[in-house]
Amino acid sequence: MEEFLQPFYQAADNVFENMFNTKIKYGLLQYHERYVSTREANINIGITGDLSGSVIYSFSKKLAFNITSFIAGMEFTELNEFVGSAVGEIANIISGNAMTNLTEQNYCCKIVPPEVFLGTGSSMIITKNNIITIPIKTEMGDFDINVAVETR
Repeated sequence: MEEFLQPFYQAADNVFENMFNTKIKYGLLQYHERYVSTREANINIGITGDLSGSVIYSFSKKLAFNITSFIAGMEFTELNEFVGSAVGEIANIISGNAMTNLTEQNYCCKIVPPEVFLGTGSSMIITKNNIITIPIKTEMGDFDINVAVETR
């Protein structure tokens, strides 16, 4: 499954550099079985095709507010539907770019519309057994990309 991580990291790096003019740094990969801890703004995007599963983007509140403020041009200080929509769109863009990157590895995949979950102190159960988390730090805040996919 680790061969599927680079397309997501590369897509996130490109999106943050091109949209927000900031670099990302990733930490040590983390391995989980069946569930991941979440942050304040979480986006679940399903993947179908040659790969099946999902990717959960877990954004810190700081990053969610910074992304939304950048997009909307005004300050945000509480998690709401607009913030969820903004980070959902960023997750959607990263995922779409990752699918393009996966075609270079001869995988044909599609993404399904994002599901947004706002709140703290929870975890998400994944139907796939193995989940790899890519922790990412930026000047705008931190987030995790939780990849739970397998070949069909």
